[in-house]
Amino acid sequence: MQNVIWITGLSAAGKTTLANGVKKSLLNKGYPTIILDGDNLRDCFNAKDSNRRDDRKNRAFTYSKLARMLSEQNLIVIVGAIALFKEIHKWNKENIDGYFEVFLNTPLDVLKERDPKKLYEKFDKGEIKDVAGLDIEVDFPESPDLEIVFKRGETPDLLVDLIVEKFFSFRSKRND
Repeated sequence: MQNVIWITGLSAAGKTTLANGVKKSLLNKGYPTIILDGDNLRDCFNAKDSNRRDDRKNRAFTYSKLARMLSEQNLIVIVGAIALFKEIHKWNKENIDGYFEVFLNTPLDVLKERDPKKLYEKFDKGEIKDVAGLDIEVDFPESPDLEIVFKRGETPDLLVDLIVEKFFSFRSKRND
């Protein structure tokens, strides 16, 4: 049975934090789980310097196929990647039996506040370009299985619990 939890959103939305929390929760429940994190995947595939939209889309297809392959080996795969392309959302829904999409809908001012990689700051200073959501067009999911709209005060633990709860509900409906 394939199970892929794809957590998507712009840079600094909280994808890695939530993916790590979901992994910990699922491991504690006895489910074999693995994370595919966008930053680590770019490093693994030696793709740090190619940031154009088409490059990003091609990498996202690679991530999708890798996630599907790993999920076919009875792992719950958690992907934390921007990958905001309608073609990716469509492909995943059509080709990964247990695809559960989580969209972190976080306002730009909050992303700029967080900005752990200083991407938004560097972009605003003109030091870098090709930043998803700024000068690279993105496609927000039209019908994610779970959309988390940012609310001040919500903790990562609360959001992890919500993702895990909704994932198991989704999974049980699939098995009915």
